[in-house]
Amino acid sequence: MIDREGGLDSIKYSLLSRDAILAHMQAGNVAIDPFDSRNLGTASYDVTLGSHFFREQAPVTINPGFYSPWDRDHIRDVWGRPEYAERARMVFADSRTPVPEGIDPDDRVIIIRPQETVLCHTQEFIGGRNCVTTMMKARSSLGRNFIEICKCAGWGDVGYINRWTMEVTNNSRYYAIPLVVGRRVAQIAFFQVDTFSGTDYVQEGKYQTEQDLERVKKEWLPHHMLPQMWKDWEVGESESDA
Repeated sequence: MIDREGGLDSIKYSLLSRDAILAHMQAGNVAIDPFDSRNLGTASYDVTLGSHFFREQAPVTINPGFYSPWDRDHIRDVWGRPEYAERARMVFADSRTPVPEGIDPDDRVIIIRPQETVLCHTQEFIGGRNCVTTMMKARSSLGRNFIEICKCAGWGDVGYINRWTMEVTNNSRYYAIPLVVGRRVAQIAFFQVDTFSGTDYVQEGKYQTEQDLERVKKEWLPHHMLPQMWKDWEVGESESDA
């Protein structure tokens, strides 16, 4: 509960409620862009699906039996080039299937095949700084419809404010599932953390090195969704020890 007179100092180090999220937004500790009040829940903010995505490619240049997540060339071969969501009328016309109920023919959709994992992103640039960190979870309704959003990779870092990459998996064994761009797919929860020494994510992270949100938005590119474990400090350390 927020003490209206105590301000932010009265908020406990825990999951932020709707009112606490708004208070931290006003204080500059939480960023959500664009912000839609309809997406703000009692203790989280619903994020929507963006238009760009990466789909796993069949083996061509690398050994079909191995994929090293620390090999930059392997990453490029496995994920290929970014794709852009197409209009539903075109997607379903290609499969000679009518556009399903609940989807407008002009909606852009991303088809997730059975048992497939696709890299997608949020439309929102969202996160916490200073004393706020974040966690992503799928919408429960999507989970009941076979869709897994971020597996166990949903923790954010203090200072990370960006479009979030989502590891979207269709757990159905039989059915391809269309996801509609602009619709809510996941929720971000915010946590107030105790003070810490050292630097935040912007100084140490792989996926964001800029604090200015307008510059982050301007410089965002689809390839930022790709994993960058080749930048891990262990990789450089092992190479120097060789």
